[in-house]
Amino acid sequence: MAKLLIRGLVAVLLMAPNSAVFAESSPRTVVILLFDGFAPSLLQDIPAPNLARLRREGAWSHQMIPAFPTISLISQTTISTGCWPEHHGIVTNVFLDPQRGEYDHSKDADWLTGCENLHRVAERQSIKAAALGWAGFYSGSGVEQASRASTERAWKDYPKDPQRAEQVIQILQLPLGQRPGLIEAYFSGPDDEEHFKGMDSAATRQAVIESDQIIGEIIASIERLPDHDHVTLVVTTDHGMLPVTHNVNIQKILLNNGIDADFRSTGTTSFLYLKDKTKKPAAVAALHKYSQFEVLLPETPPAYWHIGNGPRVGDIVVSAKPPYFIEDVSRWPWFARWLGNWGPEFIPATFALKASHGYPPATPGMAGIFYAWGSGIAHGREVTKIDAIDIHPTVTRLLGIQPGNPVDGAVATQFLAE
Repeated sequence: MAKLLIRGLVAVLLMAPNSAVFAESSPRTVVILLFDGFAPSLLQDIPAPNLARLRREGAWSHQMIPAFPTISLISQTTISTGCWPEHHGIVTNVFLDPQRGEYDHSKDADWLTGCENLHRVAERQSIKAAALGWAGFYSGSGVEQASRASTERAWKDYPKDPQRAEQVIQILQLPLGQRPGLIEAYFSGPDDEEHFKGMDSAATRQAVIESDQIIGEIIASIERLPDHDHVTLVVTTDHGMLPVTHNVNIQKILLNNGIDADFRSTGTTSFLYLKDKTKKPAAVAALHKYSQFEVLLPETPPAYWHIGNGPRVGDIVVSAKPPYFIEDVSRWPWFARWLGNWGPEFIPATFALKASHGYPPATPGMAGIFYAWGSGIAHGREVTKIDAIDIHPTVTRLLGIQPGNPVDGAVATQFLAE
């Protein structure tokens, strides 16, 4: 009888690794999927059964509050580092740095002025990480950022979302000892279609459906894992979206008002770097006469500012009001660029965008989605909001490690199981 009991115990221990014994000894794996421009309003009329499942079985909010300006690179870096832009240094999508020159939508970790990306924090604390198109996933100086990282550098080389999903699934299928404990993946999501086709377009609808299908495929992949009970899935975005009608032609406005400045515009803001700073009062006075935008100053910032007053910010920030946006005409199609000097100050968005983002975070439509599901997550709980800076420390709590140093956010305990 004793021999039979021993044999039975050995059989249990050698069972297929979906056993309770195996799962109990498994570390937690956290998978974070970021879909660009996923506005909660898209889910009002577009079927998304897999996100609906996450609402039933996990914790979620349709008020993920991004940093200002509410645009991609600043928000993605804020999510990854848990820091405000004034600390991590990515203050908008395109800016000027007096030492390094022009920053333009780069995911090079070398642009950080402080703080640590999630994958670096994990690696530093002996948890392997995979960073696929994620903010700071590579270093131009060659410093390794993650054990596994995607190889593309230019945005044009990024894989389509279904191919990115395949990369995530392949990593999930690695043996437990080889699989990273943190898997981060960026997806283009519905962002481009919203911008260029409109939020209510068939193309945007299809992009939302495809994003939801990808989420479903990754959920299914997780459920096939022997340690599926020790996996947490996070689905989020970097910002929301609003329809727009007119571009603020900042080039013509500066010309008409005799303001001599370098400028970099993206989303709904333009950073003005004055050639002669003694002329700032006159420039501010001239810009204040426009009702279509706000004139923001680093020395008297609004409460939502959080981008500091360093040289990357510029001397004046022009912040458009809905439904206006600001994109430099140098980024428009070649046949429309003459409008910068010869067109009106406010140009109908015929050749540009149908939707945009970048407005102050409290502007309706700028918040994004945030879903969490699986190990350590509350069941069927809607949460009022989560700030972008809180995602980093919440993920590190789930991983059982310390957050980066420094970090501005706090653990969003309302998403976690009791």
